[in-house]
Amino acid sequence: MPVLGITGGVACGKTTFADALSLHFSNATRFSADAEVQRLTASDAEVRAAITHAFGADAFLRDGSYNRELVRKRIFVDASLRAKLNEILHPRVRERWLALAQKHLSPQDWLFLEIPLLYETGGDVHCDRVITVGCTMEVQMHRLTVLRGLPEEQAEQIKVTQWSLQEKSNRADHLIWNDSPCPSLKRQAATCAAWLRSHYARTHAVSGPPGPQRSH
Repeated sequence: MPVLGITGGVACGKTTFADALSLHFSNATRFSADAEVQRLTASDAEVRAAITHAFGADAFLRDGSYNRELVRKRIFVDASLRAKLNEILHPRVRERWLALAQKHLSPQDWLFLEIPLLYETGGDVHCDRVITVGCTMEVQMHRLTVLRGLPEEQAEQIKVTQWSLQEKSNRADHLIWNDSPCPSLKRQAATCAAWLRSHYARTHAVSGPPGPQRSH
């Protein structure tokens, strides 16, 4: 089963691209790191206890929901808190998608991993191919500050905790550029899907089912 990593800068459109690509792979299994974090912080008692210990009781609101805004503000001004949160969440997220990769072994299946920090956490070595979704810094900042309503300083703090888009683009197997309206992204998804199908059809015909994932 081809394991396809989808990554990129914050607010570059990773989920929108993954949605468009999935339209061409009805049998694909999808995994979103952000969605898994939401699940863990909502329902995993061990995770919730660890976050409360690290950030205090106000890490969760009175209704029990995760106070993401407060935690986000704290981790981007305190690197030690950011490291603690990563230690709580990243191993569990990684364990989840690695288990999916082991479970879906049919060469006809596809696993799409939408992971913002794929390169930063070394997850790319478990992917057969990696797609980076990018956009210009101006568009990225507009989406963060205008569309998402983040203060400019916080938006910049989020960006600097990730690899630069140039670094991610240089390492990627495929680059999707998402400055334009949605129809352009859909066309790029269709082109990418056609290439992937052709590539893996040839690979499977020549060598049989895909072997272990690549390493850099």
